[in-house]
Formats: sequence, structure tokens, C-alpha cells
Amino acid sequence: MKEKALEFLNKDYLLNVDMIECIRRDICRILYASDKAALIVADSGWVYMLSCEDRELGLELIKTHQPPWVVLHQMDMREALAVLGYRIGDECWQSAYTKSTPMEEAFADIRQLDRSYAKLIDENYDLADEEEITAQLDAGVIFGAFVKGELAGFIGRHDEGSVGMLFVFPQFRRMGIAEALERNYVNRELAEGNVAYGQIFVGNTPSRQLQEKLGMDFSDKFICWCGKSE
Repeated sequence: MKEKALEFLNKDYLLNVDMIECIRRDICRILYASDKAALIVADSGWVYMLSCEDRELGLELIKTHQPPWVVLHQMDMREALAVLGYRIGDECWQSAYTKSTPMEEAFADIRQLDRSYAKLIDENYDLADEEEITAQLDAGVIFGAFVKGELAGFIGRHDEGSVGMLFVFPQFRRMGIAEALERNYVNRELAEGNVAYGQIFVGNTPSRQLQEKLGMDFSDKFICWCGKSE
């Protein structure tokens, strides 16, 4: 099933890079794979990812598995998911660093953070709760940039593998901190044999410009995160 899933997903590599990396890193279960669709669930158990060329097949997979959250890779399914009780998130580009050469780095003081920083990160980053943040801190995948011993910003990896949690405190902005953090993290992913990828909300021009400056590649089509209404 793994080979069948990857064969389908690689037809649009950048759109499906999140699913491909989950499979390649062995951090998910493949629930369905054919020449028209692939459905996986991350090891966390709450994030499902669906890419499907057949709308009716995709909806049947959603109805069968009832995912609490699903990363949708075809936008023509959104209205049907809304009818099924899902909140439809904003469109995102997938971005990925597909080169094999490390990025140049100049900023020196970037350190792994521990759970003593959980509350501070939770207070300043909205797209993960304190439980996930603490788990990722314990996993050793959140790093901070320090200026004269003070935490200036942070970046991390979500449990499904995407690079995110990028935040720079206001007093340290316009100093190249975000760029330094991302360069460092891309190189860490490369060292682990991973493709560094993430998602950018459509309309987030500063983030898109940063990724372009770093030489990231982008999907032509969009994905969105959809959560089951309570």
C-alpha cells in the first residue's frame, strides 16, 4: 500500500509533500491508497490527510473514517465537508526546500528549548495548544534564537512533521531573526534526511516573501485544514 500511495501522491509532489513526508518518515498509518486517492492518519491520531482526484470517493472516505481533523488537498470538496459538519480553514500554500545543499547561516545563538518555555510559547503562538507545545518541547524539536541571553524568537516542528511555530517577539523584529531561525531549522531537517516543508496562509505576504528569499518551492494549488464542529 505504501508504494501505491506514494505513486499517486508524487503526481503532484509539492501539493502532497506533507503526506509524502509523513509516509517516508514512517510517522503515519496509510488507511487507503489507489491510483485516485490516498488517506493517511498521523501517529498522533487526530490529524488525517486526504488527497483525492475522485470527489465522491473522497467524501466516502471521510464518512467512513470520521476524522476529527483532515488536511484537504482538493478544494472542490470543501462545500461537501461543510455540509458534513466540518469547519473549513483558510487556504494555504505548501512550501518545501527541495535542494540537498544546506543553507548558509550567520546567526550563532540558536538553542534547543525545554518545557520551561511552554507557557511563554503558548501565550504567543495561536496555532498549537500548550499540550502539543509541551510534547514538542519534550521531543526536542523547538528551538529559540537568543540575543544577549534573551529569547528573541522560536521555531518548531508540528507532530505531523511540518515546520512551523515561527514567532519573533516585537522588540526583536526587523533583525533577521525569523530568517535565521528558518535557515537553521531547514539545515537540521536536512541533517536528519528530511525535506523541510510547511504551510503558508494565502495572503500572508511577509511569510511568502521570506520563503521565496530562502529558495523554497511552492505548490500551485492550495490545501486547507478542516475540523469537525463540536
